[in-house]
Amino acid sequence: MSRKLFFSSARVLMMILITSRLDFATAQTLLITGRVFDQQSNQPLAFASVSIVGKPVGTVTNAAGEFDFYIPEEYKNDSLVISHVGYKSFRDKIDRLPTGSLSVGLKAISVLLREIIIREKDLTGKEIVAKAVKNLTLNNSTKPFCLQGFFRQIEEENGKYVLLAEAAVDLYDKNFDGRPKKDLQESVDVTEMRRSLRYGSQSKRNNIGIPLTDLIENNDVRYNRGMLDSANTFSLDTITVYNDKLVYGVSMSRGTDSGVLYIDMETFGFLRITMERKSRDKGKNYYDERNIKSGRQRRVWFKFSVEFDSYDNKLYPRRMHESELNEIYDPAGKLKLSSVETLEFIVTNIIPGKENQAAKKLKYGMMIKPTEYHEAFWKNYNVLKLTPLDEKLIQDLEKEISLQEQFGKQK
Repeated sequence: MSRKLFFSSARVLMMILITSRLDFATAQTLLITGRVFDQQSNQPLAFASVSIVGKPVGTVTNAAGEFDFYIPEEYKNDSLVISHVGYKSFRDKIDRLPTGSLSVGLKAISVLLREIIIREKDLTGKEIVAKAVKNLTLNNSTKPFCLQGFFRQIEEENGKYVLLAEAAVDLYDKNFDGRPKKDLQESVDVTEMRRSLRYGSQSKRNNIGIPLTDLIENNDVRYNRGMLDSANTFSLDTITVYNDKLVYGVSMSRGTDSGVLYIDMETFGFLRITMERKSRDKGKNYYDERNIKSGRQRRVWFKFSVEFDSYDNKLYPRRMHESELNEIYDPAGKLKLSSVETLEFIVTNIIPGKENQAAKKLKYGMMIKPTEYHEAFWKNYNVLKLTPLDEKLIQDLEKEISLQEQFGKQK
């Protein structure tokens, strides 16, 4: 079943072709599944935000623009919203979505700088970032809160996947004062975990604590990763939209680092921060080299991003991503190992005011080991949906036994 919906405004005319499927995964949970794509090119929109208007629950699309979204049955009379930077958002009542698989084409919106009248004055990129930093405690919660979410770690060596680890995580934060921190501030409670066997050559402990802390500290709103430093070079490149609000797009550069800061034009809240570190020397394909046991390890590139959504007039993280490529050479200069690690944390529920004194304080090098695996828990838990390309991940990891059997042996 399908239908066409037309949305018009002074700037855009958007057509969205929708077919959707609504299933009750349990008596208390409703499943919405679908695909999000660029209306003109039909290309998938990766990591689009999928949430309920005015509610704290949400998820994001995967690299293929696909999602499975389990929501409490009590929200069935609310509205679904799908948003992506640079596109007009989609909104519709959940109980009006027809049966089938939800397919949403978003209309790209181009906003030229000359079309915008800035009310205060023509701000430079540096001034925009400085004002956003000044407004951190206005736009972000300074009171305790809990982020419930999904963590995924994937490792690949020489073109083959060697590890998949996933966890349901409650992350507790408190006493944010707007000043960047060097030490980790949050506490963590890992409620469930599932983990494959490790097939790689690198001897790492059976532990998600280290990659989880690595990922969390990339949040420049909370920690000083350098993206917001006043000594950086900032340039106002564009003005675009997110959730149908005007947004500054400010580029950042410093040494081998480059990135983009998306900042709400009205509140000056940070909505998205991306960074990439790679060599700017044309004679090198890497930016960092270290000697390891008479060989060399080269870090070729490193990327991270953190994205925020608004709930109850405060901004909270919705997604954190980190990926890096490392190469290890033998003393003769021959490549021995090419390793890619990808980390994701998707916030699925925001609970303002929630604290947990028993949660473990995050610290560098901390141990978080797998516990007993409960298959039923994952049947209606919001995870980042695997793509058809991830079939290779399954094939590589199931060369001995199935993933379900590996999860059962994870202790």
